[in-house]
Amino acid sequence: MRRLLTFILTLIFISTVAHGAAGWPANYGGVMLQGFYWDSFEETQWINLTAQADELSKYFDLIWVPNAGNCREQGMGYKPVYWFQNYNSSFGTKAKLLEMIKTYKEKNVGILMDVVINHKSPLGQNDSWIDFVNEKFYLDGELQSITWSGADICRNDDGGDTANHGFEVTGADDTGEDFSGARDLDHTSENVQKNCKLYCQYLLKELGFAGFRLDMVKGYGGQFTKIYNEASNPEFCVGEYWDSYSKVVDWINSTGKTSAAFDFPLKWEINKAFADGDWGALNDLGSKGLSGGNYSRYSVSFIDNHDTGRELDKKLRSNVLAANAFILALPGTPCIFLKHWMAYNVSIGNMILARKAAGVTNQSPIIEQGQQPGGYAVKVQGSKGTVLCISGYVENYNTSGFTLISSGQNYAYFVSNNVTVEGLNTTDEDPGETIFGDACNIYVVADEAPYLYAWNDEYELNGTWPGTQMTETEVVDGQEFYKATIKSDGPYNIIFSNGKGDQTADITGLEGDNYFTYNGSTGYAVYGEEIPTKTVIYVEAAQAPYLYAWDGSGTLNGEWPGTKMTETITAHGKTWWVKEFDVTPINIIFNDGNGNQTEDIKGVTGYNYFTYDGSTGFTTSINTVSLDSRLSTLDPTKSMYNLAGQRVSNTYKGIVIQNGKKYIIK
Repeated sequence: MRRLLTFILTLIFISTVAHGAAGWPANYGGVMLQGFYWDSFEETQWINLTAQADELSKYFDLIWVPNAGNCREQGMGYKPVYWFQNYNSSFGTKAKLLEMIKTYKEKNVGILMDVVINHKSPLGQNDSWIDFVNEKFYLDGELQSITWSGADICRNDDGGDTANHGFEVTGADDTGEDFSGARDLDHTSENVQKNCKLYCQYLLKELGFAGFRLDMVKGYGGQFTKIYNEASNPEFCVGEYWDSYSKVVDWINSTGKTSAAFDFPLKWEINKAFADGDWGALNDLGSKGLSGGNYSRYSVSFIDNHDTGRELDKKLRSNVLAANAFILALPGTPCIFLKHWMAYNVSIGNMILARKAAGVTNQSPIIEQGQQPGGYAVKVQGSKGTVLCISGYVENYNTSGFTLISSGQNYAYFVSNNVTVEGLNTTDEDPGETIFGDACNIYVVADEAPYLYAWNDEYELNGTWPGTQMTETEVVDGQEFYKATIKSDGPYNIIFSNGKGDQTADITGLEGDNYFTYNGSTGYAVYGEEIPTKTVIYVEAAQAPYLYAWDGSGTLNGEWPGTKMTETITAHGKTWWVKEFDVTPINIIFNDGNGNQTEDIKGVTGYNYFTYDGSTGFTTSINTVSLDSRLSTLDPTKSMYNLAGQRVSNTYKGIVIQNGKKYIIK
C-alpha cells in the first residue's frame, strides 16, 4: 500500500512538473501588455506602472517589463552585468520593483521579465571584455554563489574578435547566432548552465516574476531553454525568435514545447495586409502564423514591440488599431504594445473585454476565415460565444447575430448576441496623443477635392496611398479651402494627388498648419504664391559642378553626368551657379564629373538653393519659392512663412538680412 501511494504521488509530481513546464498554459484566455518601449525610462518607471495597476488589471493578465538587473550602461538592460546582487536600474530601485510585482500579483496579474542570457557584459569598461562579476545571493534561504571565467564564453565570440584582442576565451563554438554587443555565453558549459538555472529560479522564487520573455533566443540552441525551464518551472515563457514560420516552429519543438514564441511570421503578414492593403496575405493563417494553426497555444501575437516599433522598415505604418483588433480576435495570446495601448486604450480595452466575455483562448478554433471583396473576415469560437473581426471595408458581409463592440478605420469588431460584455468604456474617442501628437491642419485651394497622403518618420497619418480625399471645407479670410486634420508629433510630409495617377512631389518637413494651392495634377505652391511652371536650381560650390536632371519623361540636361554649370548669379550676398528648366517638378544630382555624386534629389520644383561640397555631400539652403519674391510681400516682423515656404504660426526658424533689413523667418 505504501509503495502504491508513493507511486501515485510520484505520478502526480511528474504530471505537475510537466504541466508547469509546458511554457504556456493550455486554453489560456489572458492578454499581455508590453509595458515599455525603447528608452521609455520616465514613462515606465516601476512606480508609474504600479500606479496604473487598478486600470491595467481590468484588461491585462500579464505585463512584460524590461530586464530589471543593473546593466553596464544605464539603459534598456540588454547588456546585463548583474543577475542577482543589484536590481537598481534605469526604471527604479529593487524596492520599487518588488512593490510593483507584489501589487500586480495581488490583482492576479503576472509580471514577465526580459531575460537576457544569450550574452553578458563585463563589470569593467572596454579594456575588460570578459571581466564578469561573480555574485553571492540567497535562494530558498540558502547562500549561493556563481563564478565566471573565459571558459564560459564562446571561443568564436564576435567572430573571433574577442580572442584576437588577447582575451582567453576557451568555450565551445556558439550554438546560435553571434551578438557583437557583448560576450556570447557558451551554453554547452556546465558552469553556464548551472548559473542560468539559478538565475531563472531566483527570478521566480525570490523576486516573484511569473515567467520570462527570453531575449535573442536565436543566439543559442533551443535545447538549453528546455534545460533551464525544466529546472525553474515557469508557467509562462516566451522567446524572441525572428524568423520564418517553419524555423519558429522548429525552435518551439527544440525547447520541448517548454516555451511559447512571439508570432513574428504572422507579424510580417499583418504588415502586408494592414499597411499595403494586401488582404490575401492573411489567407491560410495556419501555414503563415502560429496563431492560425496547430501552434496557437504557443503563439504570442503582436503588432509591434520596442524593436520593430523604432525601425521604419519593420513597424506597421498605418491601420494600427485595425491590426490590434485582428489579433484580439485570433487564438493565441495577444501582446499589446504600450504605445498602441496609450493611443487607443478605449477601443483596445473594449475589445479585450469582449474577447474574454466570449471565452476566446489561445486554442480556440477559427470557424471561418478568408479574404473578402475589400478586406478580410475571421470568426473565432470561444467557450461562451463567437468573435467576428472584419478588416478593411468589406461590402455586404452578413453580421446578423452579432453585436458591434468597436469600429474605426479599416476594422469592425463584433461578438455574438448571446455574449454580455461588462464594463465597456463608452468614451467616444481614444486619445491618440502619445503616437500622433498634436492636431495639424492642411488647407488647400483646388478646383476639385484632392487626395491627401500624409506621413511622418513613424506612421502613415491619413491612410495608405493615395490617402484620403479631402471633402471637408473651411473659409479662412474669405477664401474657401479644402481641409484635412492629421495628428503628427513633429515634422510630417504630404503629397496631393487627383486619385488618378497625377501627384505632386513629396512636400516634406512640415509642422503645424499649412496652406497650399494645388492645380489638380503635379503642381502646387504655398498659398499666396504662384504655382511654379519652371524649376530654377541655385547651387553654391567652390568649383562649377555638373548637374544631371531628369523627370518622368527622361533626361533634361544631357546623359550622365549631365552638363557642367557655367552661368552664375549673385543673390543674398553669395555667388550661385544657376540653371533654369521649363518643367517642374524634376529630379537632380550634383556631381564632379569624375564619379563623385550626391544622392538623388527628387521632386524639385520652383526656386531651390543648395550648397555642394564638390564630392558627395549637399545641403538645402532655401526651398520651394524665391526668397526675394517672398520677402517683398512680407511684414519684416510678422513673417508667416518658414524657410521651406510653409505658412506657420509659432515656429521660429531664424533671421535673414535682405537689402539691409532683418526679416524674422518663422
